[in-house]
Amino acid sequence: MNITKRYNLRRLGPSAEHSNRPTLILAHGFGCDQQIWSAVAPILAEEYPVVLFDHMGCGQSERSAYDPERYTDLSAYADDLVSLVQSLELEQPILVGHSVSGAIGWLASLKAPRLFRQVIAIGPSPRYINDPPAYVGGFEARDVEEMIDLMERNHFEWAGYLAPMVMSNGDLPALADELRQTFLNADPDISRRFAQSTFMSDIRKDLPNVTVPTLILYCDEDVIVPTDVVTYLQQALPNCAVRKLNASGHYPHMSHPDEVAQAVLEGVLVAA
Repeated sequence: MNITKRYNLRRLGPSAEHSNRPTLILAHGFGCDQQIWSAVAPILAEEYPVVLFDHMGCGQSERSAYDPERYTDLSAYADDLVSLVQSLELEQPILVGHSVSGAIGWLASLKAPRLFRQVIAIGPSPRYINDPPAYVGGFEARDVEEMIDLMERNHFEWAGYLAPMVMSNGDLPALADELRQTFLNADPDISRRFAQSTFMSDIRKDLPNVTVPTLILYCDEDVIVPTDVVTYLQQALPNCAVRKLNASGHYPHMSHPDEVAQAVLEGVLVAA
């Protein structure tokens, strides 16, 4: 298997073989690809080896390897992540995962203990749908169903509706336009399936078994992941720290790349 072609793998920064620092693997969220890290990756690569990739079916990944029946569950993406790390023979890299890639990283760590030295999750969630009275995920089931229905009926309208809402930086309209175009560049059918896998997921029962050290970076104003979710994760994960970013929205790595890069660099666990 050509791992580079399969996941459109790219490396930045110093060579992992000649660096005494862990490799940072940057994993994008639903509806996007590795280009979403374009403002953050070069900053991180000044100090650490960096690996970028596209989840299967996204970006420039090998579309012929995408199996719609397999990728109905986040577990398949976690298997891919394990395979990617093992194929690259990386020694306990650090996963920097945006949104659903935080959950994918935790699942991967359960499949392969000691796979990661650390997971740094930006705006993650174990479940997006409310489960009253004990859990606030941010969405009602009908909200998710309506969003997925809109994706199926009119991908263009869905992208135009969602991008400015999740970007949540009204003074930076160009960023909402950029995110909207990112959504539109994605394959509509694959993006819809990824949305179902993401927003219908529930990994809460797995969290107590996640022992990898986790740092959660979050924003106060995030319509996808309310702060109630961050509080829940901090209590449910055995080894979890949180840090509030001086940013807003669900895509701080686009709107505030320096802030995110600095938080990652300060939060990295260098020691084994």
